[in-house]
Amino acid sequence: MRAGPQARLVFELKEAGSRVRRAVEGLTEEQMSQPAIEGWSVKDHLIHLTVWHEMRFHEVSRIARGGQSAYRPLTDEEVETVNSLTVALRRHLPVSQVLDDLDFARSLVAEAIAGCPEEALDESKYGEVSLTGVQHDFEHAETIKAWRQKEGL
Repeated sequence: MRAGPQARLVFELKEAGSRVRRAVEGLTEEQMSQPAIEGWSVKDHLIHLTVWHEMRFHEVSRIARGGQSAYRPLTDEEVETVNSLTVALRRHLPVSQVLDDLDFARSLVAEAIAGCPEEALDESKYGEVSLTGVQHDFEHAETIKAWRQKEGL
């Protein structure tokens, strides 16, 4: 991996992944499948993160090749539609696969960032899908942790 901003971004991305993993550590499949967090389960949150990291991988790769963002900023309604549909399509997956898919998607983003020219690391080049998604991961980890604390899990 290149030194410089790529290495810092990859480190931050891995730390975000670790926070998400710690937030779900020790939960059973049943606990992770309960739609107890504003209608979503922990598994749904993980599916949601996976989908956005998959889109992010393609977006980073596209911009690194000199292309433009494919994902213009979306309205709240459009984001809700994307989130609802993509989570519903994967809800049947077992938690083990959801976790593996999330780790794999995040690793693809890390590889894409590591190979990026510096000019592709400009956040302003990205539309709805941010460069790393670190803040997004942190937000979902905190949501899950707060739910666990409330439920005594």
